[in-house]
Amino acid sequence: MKRKFVLVMAVMLCFALTACNGKASIDFPFELSSVENVEMFRFTVPADAKRKVITKSKDIEGVYQTFESIFLKNKTTQPTAGGLVTSFRFNLSNGTSYEVIYLAVAVKSGRIITTDMEKDFFTSADIGASWESYDYEVTAASENELPALYE
Repeated sequence: MKRKFVLVMAVMLCFALTACNGKASIDFPFELSSVENVEMFRFTVPADAKRKVITKSKDIEGVYQTFESIFLKNKTTQPTAGGLVTSFRFNLSNGTSYEVIYLAVAVKSGRIITTDMEKDFFTSADIGASWESYDYEVTAASENELPALYE
């Protein structure tokens, strides 16, 4: 009986430690099949923002899977003045959109916030590098086009 109790307590401790580690992930509230295109934006100064529109299904899947595979941590970081922002707008077939904003805070790490998150989270994933991964026409973007999730 004591062995069962110890085993049950050990399992409960593992669950408790897992729940308290402050990790999260992005769980999109839509299916990949409902994404019509992904608009990518990149800027340090919003007035100089650039835009790409990802339309090939293979590339859309790549962006979608990148976000589903990263881990987010509830970790405090210092904001970087003049930090590079890479943001994504998933345009869905039902006429709505879902936004993800990545703000670089160091080399290959940054903060992420999405449409349905109440606060931003830290990630060690280099999301900013995805800008170079997709070969589409780069156009200027106006400030009012940029995803904005902060109030």
